[in-house]
Amino acid sequence: MTACLFGTYDRGHSANRLLRRALTDAGFAVEEMHEAVWEDTRDKAASYFAGRSLAALGARWLAAARRLAAAWRQRGGPPPLMVVGFGGQLDVLLAARICRPRAALVFVPLVSLTETLVEDRALFPAGGLRARLVAALDRAAFRAADLVLADTEAHAEYLRRLGAPGDRVSVWHFGVEPEFVAAVARDVVPRRVLFYGRCLPLHGIETILAAAARLGDRAEVVLIGGGPERPRLEALAAGLRAPVTWRDEVPLDVLPGELAAAAVVLGIFGTGAKAAMVVPNKVYQAAAAGRALITRDGAALREVLEPGTHCLVCPPGDPAALAAAVGRLLDDPSLAARLGAAARAHVLQHFGAAQVAARLAGVLAAKLGVRPEGKAA
Repeated sequence: MTACLFGTYDRGHSANRLLRRALTDAGFAVEEMHEAVWEDTRDKAASYFAGRSLAALGARWLAAARRLAAAWRQRGGPPPLMVVGFGGQLDVLLAARICRPRAALVFVPLVSLTETLVEDRALFPAGGLRARLVAALDRAAFRAADLVLADTEAHAEYLRRLGAPGDRVSVWHFGVEPEFVAAVARDVVPRRVLFYGRCLPLHGIETILAAAARLGDRAEVVLIGGGPERPRLEALAAGLRAPVTWRDEVPLDVLPGELAAAAVVLGIFGTGAKAAMVVPNKVYQAAAAGRALITRDGAALREVLEPGTHCLVCPPGDPAALAAAVGRLLDDPSLAARLGAAARAHVLQHFGAAQVAARLAGVLAAKLGVRPEGKAA
């Protein structure tokens, strides 16, 4: 059976790349019906979501939707499994309307617009008109799909509370990106503590900076990445006199080497609900690379890693606890090595390519009766 990735999704986003790979590895013939709309702007600051910008984006999406509809009308062959990935709330509504006949419609959102724009980044005030419209769009998208795949159990419960039909929500963990599976030989910089990622509230970089100020010259804290919050965070670091090194974003193929050189890798420390519900790429990546990881505790994390066995955890937004955990690992390299080795073995056994593809195939068969070979359940 063919799985058709449909819409205006960002082809380069890790969630969509992992979804495409898992469908292929599960045995589906994957095709793409794609129009680019959102992926030309990396830093989606507040101005990106202002009225004039949204109007222009809306016009671009409508033009893309017309092209997608034309491409669908020209498509032949048996009805495919339609799949819409991260960023596809509008695309799900379009697919539900025009993509007929189809085997089923699956939405793999990664996150809702509500938790990102209203709860995490606070770009739309809670209770305001824009927040209500975003919530309505999320609910409509979830209800239009035959199946919604959440990345953790914790996230699945949130999506149900947001309005997704409970019987149509299942969990599928994205797993490890292939670039981080192979071991990288590189000398570890003894005191290097590495964080990389966008400067967004989810990551709790304020906590990292305050912890770095506490650690002083005990640690060499390196932060890699950009984003709309970086200027503010750089000013905060200067005010705290936190001895950190800022570096710009690096290509994906360079990150495994950066991980290999770090004594400790940091996950996320945000205090919002979103941070408690997701297991970000950097957690899977650090674990697959066999590096000692510290991240915030939460139900979602414990679906993937066991604190104390595979990583160290601390409460969200707690720089004293983070500084203590970093100091513990820097003072005890053997503990760091044990945690890293255990984490690598665990994620490659349970969240490698074959495992996540098999679980995806199982969910699609159980919930929709859809199998790669096209046989009914």
